[in-house]
Amino acid sequence: MKKFPGSKGLVFNEDLLINQSSKGLSGISMPSNNLSGAHISKTAKDYIDAKFLRNEKSSPLLLPEVSESTAVRHFTRLSSWNICVDTAFYPLGSCTMKYNPKINETIASLNNIRNLHPMLPAGYIQPILKIIYEFNRLLCGLTGLDEFTFNPQAGAAGEFTGMKIIKKYFEVKNEKRNIVLIPDSSHGTNPASSYIAGFTPVEIKTFFADKPADIKNKSKGYIDINELKKYINKDVAAIMITNPNTFGLFEKNIREAAELMHKNGSLVYMDGANFNAFIGNCRVSDFGVDILHLNLHKTFSTPHGGGGPGSGPVGVKDFLKEFLPVPYISADRQAANKKQAANDEQGYYYELKNKREYSIGRISSFYGNFAVILRAYSYLLSLGRQNISKISEIAILNANYMKKKLKDTFIESDPFPEELCMHECVLNDNVFQSEGISTLDFAKSIIDYGFHPPTIYFPKNIHGAIMIEPTETESIKTMDSFIDAMKEIKKKGNKYGSKSPKNTKTGRVNEVLANKNPIFK
Repeated sequence: MKKFPGSKGLVFNEDLLINQSSKGLSGISMPSNNLSGAHISKTAKDYIDAKFLRNEKSSPLLLPEVSESTAVRHFTRLSSWNICVDTAFYPLGSCTMKYNPKINETIASLNNIRNLHPMLPAGYIQPILKIIYEFNRLLCGLTGLDEFTFNPQAGAAGEFTGMKIIKKYFEVKNEKRNIVLIPDSSHGTNPASSYIAGFTPVEIKTFFADKPADIKNKSKGYIDINELKKYINKDVAAIMITNPNTFGLFEKNIREAAELMHKNGSLVYMDGANFNAFIGNCRVSDFGVDILHLNLHKTFSTPHGGGGPGSGPVGVKDFLKEFLPVPYISADRQAANKKQAANDEQGYYYELKNKREYSIGRISSFYGNFAVILRAYSYLLSLGRQNISKISEIAILNANYMKKKLKDTFIESDPFPEELCMHECVLNDNVFQSEGISTLDFAKSIIDYGFHPPTIYFPKNIHGAIMIEPTETESIKTMDSFIDAMKEIKKKGNKYGSKSPKNTKTGRVNEVLANKNPIFK
């Protein structure tokens, strides 16, 4: 009998902490202090203006009063209900939810780093500035671009920054270009980013669901050059290409598309969120890319999601450097001599500078999220140059292993059966429909087997889409277990799937009702 990592243990009925409250209980122990009795006898009213104090009778605080053991058990149990990259396989296609090595967390948590104040003078933080400067150089080497900014604090912020740079570039040239071409194989944030930056996004069809695969003319899932030519004119500022695209395919026509754009005086922007698929094996500058954003949480294994800190650095070719946001870091030997500061072994003095002739200005406070940058820097150094290419090689191998293993069971569910996928593979719901299972039923069922569901109903072009990304961090045993679970769900059919999940704290919820009538109380 096959074994899956699904839940087999106890699922506690966890009441709200406020409902476990008993007057007078305390879950914390206050440390001893040196205050005198006179200080202890004073209340908040002795120190705070009355207008800032809450009226305890009309507005009671309503904080739970529980013992330490109750508090510890409550939050420990709550934490065990979460599925995360540290507890389970998390195959969210397009999101690249891969395991984050703990050495990166350790380095980012060192006292002399986490306690730094962001407004310290440059002379006090030379090692910090050096790390950012060197990481910039590493990214330039991996992409072939000439400079990066780390101001954007997320991938979408990186897209917006890139679009602002393109906008300013044409303003300086006194050209009124207002259109950005966006293939329908691009990430969904691309149209929004271009629109907010002041452009009109125009969609280019790449996937024709009503036509058979036409590999010769690249008309299924790839940019069609003949189709692209129809949209090119002097109003076009740029094209935003996601590569590998959102179908998990490497854009075979990207260089030809770039040449067409450049002949038109337009720029080529690449959404590099899927850089995980070719890092160390090819450079975006060789594709004709002028500007690129990366997602450090996707390719460089930093924490992902939850609304927490992120980083979406933007890299550009040399002719766009003066448009990058400020501040930026410079390395200067002459400045080192003048300041007589403690320099690195190369004799550089690192500074944050705020002047660039055509800069789009500030994108964020200070210089982005240093702790995230540091984790990514640590990740690259721990791999070493000789191993960086293995990231993409194993990611591609794992995704194609998954695609191949599912081929016989999920017949006619692969929209691109003859194609090599990159870091992720996409299925449609053809096979599930024959068994009376919806894509949502499948996603809910896989939870009972101990896996986080893959991305569903995306890309929007593929009916009932299921997008699976195993990443390079998963073992063959984990992937085999996930594949077996998918096969079992298909075999059991709708009778099981429509009632899943069954082994979780909360079963199937009415998601439509929840969206229409949200309760935030």
